[in-house]
Amino acid sequence: MFPVKLHLAYKSIKRLRAIISVMVTYGFYPLLESLRLTRLIAVHRRLAGKKTGAEREEPSMAVRLRLAFEELGPTFIKFGQILSSRPDIIPDEFIAELLKLQDEVRPFPFKDVARVIEKEFKAPLASVFSSIDETPVAAASIAQVHRAVTVEGREVVVKVQRPGIKDVIDTDIAILKYVARVMFKHIPESRVHDPVGVVDEFAKIIKREMDFTLEASYMEKFRANFADDASVEIPEVFWKHTRKRILTMSKVSGIKIDHVAELRGKGIATGKVAGLLMKVFFTQMFDHGLFHGDLHAGNILVRGEERLSLLDFGIVGRLDEDLKQHLADIFLGILNEDPASLARLYLKMGILPDDIDMAAFVREYGDITVHYFNRPLSYIRIGDLFMDHIRLVTAYRIKIPREFLLFSKCIVQLEGLVRVLDPEADIVKTCEPFAAQVVRKRLSPSAVISDGMTTLDDYRDLVNNVPVYTRRVFKKILSDDLSVQFVHRGLEDLLGEMDRSSNRLTFGIILAALVIGSSLIIAANAGPAVMGYPALGIIGFVIAGLLGLWLSFLILKSGKF
Repeated sequence: MFPVKLHLAYKSIKRLRAIISVMVTYGFYPLLESLRLTRLIAVHRRLAGKKTGAEREEPSMAVRLRLAFEELGPTFIKFGQILSSRPDIIPDEFIAELLKLQDEVRPFPFKDVARVIEKEFKAPLASVFSSIDETPVAAASIAQVHRAVTVEGREVVVKVQRPGIKDVIDTDIAILKYVARVMFKHIPESRVHDPVGVVDEFAKIIKREMDFTLEASYMEKFRANFADDASVEIPEVFWKHTRKRILTMSKVSGIKIDHVAELRGKGIATGKVAGLLMKVFFTQMFDHGLFHGDLHAGNILVRGEERLSLLDFGIVGRLDEDLKQHLADIFLGILNEDPASLARLYLKMGILPDDIDMAAFVREYGDITVHYFNRPLSYIRIGDLFMDHIRLVTAYRIKIPREFLLFSKCIVQLEGLVRVLDPEADIVKTCEPFAAQVVRKRLSPSAVISDGMTTLDDYRDLVNNVPVYTRRVFKKILSDDLSVQFVHRGLEDLLGEMDRSSNRLTFGIILAALVIGSSLIIAANAGPAVMGYPALGIIGFVIAGLLGLWLSFLILKSGKF
């Protein structure tokens, strides 16, 4: 841990202190104290934090976490949005709050917009766009959007990345990784959720989102998928005017999907809009295998009862054929209240732990489905059911693919929008035919024959490669190059404690050497004298005393005297 601390002290200790101060302000002092992070802030802030944490009752911890993330800026806003798709590690109330995270901030000056554009295109602004509106249409934490006209005369919107945002995000990610390691060390309960892995996954997602050319590629893929569907509009990408930090697309207009009063004022039947939204989402999932991963109201515009526009493709989920089939089976298993079929599916997927109590899993899942389905339609929350499903399988250490976690988050968002548009809408009824179609396709004669041919081809390759693999094994044996690797599980804490003990023992030996050496110097009366005593001996005693006090303090603080 020491090199990490040294790295942070050199690169971003000021930012780390600012983060800790904000978290203390919002009442998270006990958590930070358990992580040994409060020592990085002043004593008066610690005292104030203890008082604030003890006296704070409202708002709830989930609300305070959302407010803290919003104050901490773009990295933490994005981190909160990613956490909202992880019901396996955070409770419902936190998910509900993190889904509310507002990615709307004050715009940055137009001179910075012009500077970024000119730097990316290595050309004057006027040679890229004949005109650009200085007032942004929208401003988010990573980028802001301006209306513009290309030199060819096309009206477009331009998404421009905030200057310096990459350095801010890189620093915050380094801090989050450090905090995750500290959490893994000091909070044993967190290890089952792999906090370091969560941050690593987040780092990959946000770095992909920072590359606007990747978003443009996904936008083109969605546009091709819906090319024959007049009900969905995807903006056109202008590749000539797009770079890693600049995304130029066709202008799209419409009404935000959650502006129900405005929609009804225009004579648009919101029930039909709800039905169209569900159809579009499940088409992405089960037909295309590529779905929009952030169904925020601001990313969906209504252009009529039978036409929607989708925006912002920074977060996208992908499903290969196997995962699409598995997801359809999971969905139907949930809807049919058949936990036994789910257990068989998880066994087939190879994600069941060896020691799982299958009977207990089936029994507990039966309790969940009874709780949700034996009630009127208007009281069923399919998103909550999926969240409870994920928590149950996580409790049994069943590892769910990330795409399924993202799908569950989207179901919650979809259900929230649909309920606003039409409280009586039936998401289950809309989705079931899509999932059933995937299953029917798998059982069709052509699919069965294709799967059989693939299996035969795999067995043929296996048989053909057996002599090669056998020859390699015997070659290693004859050359004495065969090795067996042992993995010690559960000994990490023991090894760490042994390391700390040996360090303290070494430290004590050095102290003893200092004391003995200083005593010999004083006994020999060697070297220059101070007040009649050898200076080197006095200095040695002082250093030994200070180091001894420090070591005693560390031992007492650890509680392992």
